[in-house]
Amino acid sequence: MQKPSSWALALTGVFYLALVSAADVEPSSNDLTIFFHNNGNWSSHGTRPSALFINNPDSYSVAASICEAYNETLLDCKDFSDYAYEFSYQQYLGIINENQTFWSSCSSSDPVNSQGTASTSSSASAFFCTNNAPVVSTVDTDYSKFPTVSIQSNGTVFEGLRDHMAFRFIGIPFAKPPVDALRFRYAEDWNGSYVNATRYSAGCLQYGWFDGDSYGLNPWGNSEDCLYLNVYSSSLPSANSSAPLKPVMLWYHGGGQTTGTGTDSTFDGASLVSRSDVVLVVPNYRLNIFGYLSTGDDIIPGNFALTDKLSALHWVQKHITDFGGDPNNVTIFGQSAGGGSVIDVLTSPYGDGLFNGVILQSAGRGHDTYPEKAAATNVPVLNQYCNSTGWERLQCLQELPAETLLNLTYSELTSWESIVDGNYVLDMPWAQVAKGQPLISRKIKYLSGHMVEEAQSLLETVLNPNVTSFEENLEILLNDSQITHDQAQAIVTSGQWQIDGYASNYTSDLAKTFSDVYNASINVATDAQITCLGYELHQIGAAVSAFDVQWIYVMHRGYALSYYDYYNLCTFPVGKPETPYYRCHSSDLYEVFGTAYLFDQPIRVAEDVYYTNAVQDMWASFARTGNPNTKTDYLQARGYNTTLDFFANWSWPEYNTYSPQIANLQYPPLAPSMLPDLAHCKILLPYTTLI
Repeated sequence: MQKPSSWALALTGVFYLALVSAADVEPSSNDLTIFFHNNGNWSSHGTRPSALFINNPDSYSVAASICEAYNETLLDCKDFSDYAYEFSYQQYLGIINENQTFWSSCSSSDPVNSQGTASTSSSASAFFCTNNAPVVSTVDTDYSKFPTVSIQSNGTVFEGLRDHMAFRFIGIPFAKPPVDALRFRYAEDWNGSYVNATRYSAGCLQYGWFDGDSYGLNPWGNSEDCLYLNVYSSSLPSANSSAPLKPVMLWYHGGGQTTGTGTDSTFDGASLVSRSDVVLVVPNYRLNIFGYLSTGDDIIPGNFALTDKLSALHWVQKHITDFGGDPNNVTIFGQSAGGGSVIDVLTSPYGDGLFNGVILQSAGRGHDTYPEKAAATNVPVLNQYCNSTGWERLQCLQELPAETLLNLTYSELTSWESIVDGNYVLDMPWAQVAKGQPLISRKIKYLSGHMVEEAQSLLETVLNPNVTSFEENLEILLNDSQITHDQAQAIVTSGQWQIDGYASNYTSDLAKTFSDVYNASINVATDAQITCLGYELHQIGAAVSAFDVQWIYVMHRGYALSYYDYYNLCTFPVGKPETPYYRCHSSDLYEVFGTAYLFDQPIRVAEDVYYTNAVQDMWASFARTGNPNTKTDYLQARGYNTTLDFFANWSWPEYNTYSPQIANLQYPPLAPSMLPDLAHCKILLPYTTLI
């Protein structure tokens, strides 16, 4: 569908405005900002006031007509006091000045200042409309009830949505559908003239939590045609806007390369962008066999998912300015396998110039393998369906039903990694970082860390909390490929894992004591799979100065995902923060995105809100400046008092070889320290499987 040419016209008169509906108002001719003070209290998002600021000075009649075109009315000047911090922040940015006047519903002749006081200083004033758009409050929100808004970017019209807290453009194609002849081929950037970005797209084909909606997590379904992304922003600039562009944060979801979707409501962007004033982009990428299959040759080389991730960044470079984002200030971030995705993009030569900051959450050191190993695993299974080679095998695989291929990922082929192909992936990630160049010249900012007890949820029910034999648990971890045989032996003989009341023939001055066998076992798997591998990447990067700056953290507070809390041990009850619990894998996601409310998760104690605020403020500060220590004047301008308190007597130390200190994140924050469990890592790393 091609929008009419009148989209290119500026809104210059009341007569024209009277002819158009809200969907036909082109925001590129209006500077739009949603005024919403996100204080982090997710229980009150829907009741906090929201308004639409339009920074295009004009007459009262034009202002009123534009509000009407958006199905809104001019805001009552008596309501201006609800937005004191939003006025303050706009002044901080230099978008408005202290004496600027605005039209309101209070008078058709006298504009008012930010305090609502009448003034006759100007007949052409910016103005505020009401914002009665609904709040997004559930996973299965019906978006047909939301007002639409459209922008034009490089010849493409994007029609999206306005909600109570932000603008959202969802289900945007960024690469051609990877089906038929494009199955098992590198991503090809998509181009078109019109995008209906008012409904989430299907997730990629997979098994698990997001295979359909059986768990109430994915009402959008699944499809092989899944290369779509979502954009969230609190403002949309006009074509001639003087407002500063916002930092861009592009998120790669996790899921072990086999599951997950960018439409997971955990990553809904309304809270993050309204709190942090960034533009958030969340793409899908092909999973499992569809994204990672390699036959070890040039015909099916693998790394298709990596090209998807790069294609999303190409889309950002082409379009994000028109969504208010700065293409020269892009941070890519991800958690778990999403963090591994960040590592792959970081170390790929094809990522050069597409971003300048990375955040790795619980990422370890990446998930890559060699083509020979992939071929040895994959080809014998593929031969059962396509017993041929080269292009003939590719054509056969492209003609198979998608369900047939997906079934292989459940029954026979279950592990998927990026391929060291000498093209997109030049070497193992840690080896590529160790080379220093060309990373040094790119001046990438690096922030990375992990949760304290990642493995408690990663292991699901592999370990029984009531097992009393440490050696038995080590055997279970070995059989589950969490540790190697040599690591198991070294763990026992090192004497560094001591357990209260548990007899051991080995002791060490560096020993760490655990309350029971289960806790010691969780620590072993956490260190082996996440902590020590991440440390290795941090230390290599610091040793060769691969990054412009490094910031490392350990999170000591968490909130379990509603569906990912085995044995119900990854959270504490409401009002009982003293209850022992594990800071598990993925229990940082609600804090980063501020989305616990979409899953009906309660505020356990007030510190949940304060900690979420601090995490969002630090992540956005890193995206904005390369430094997670959030500027005091910024926090004051926005009225972010709990984060001001957080930083009152604390700062996040930079990590380097001369002072390898890390931030211990909690509310209130804990003292910085050296990397924990280094003695354990010296035991485990020499026996780590390289691939």
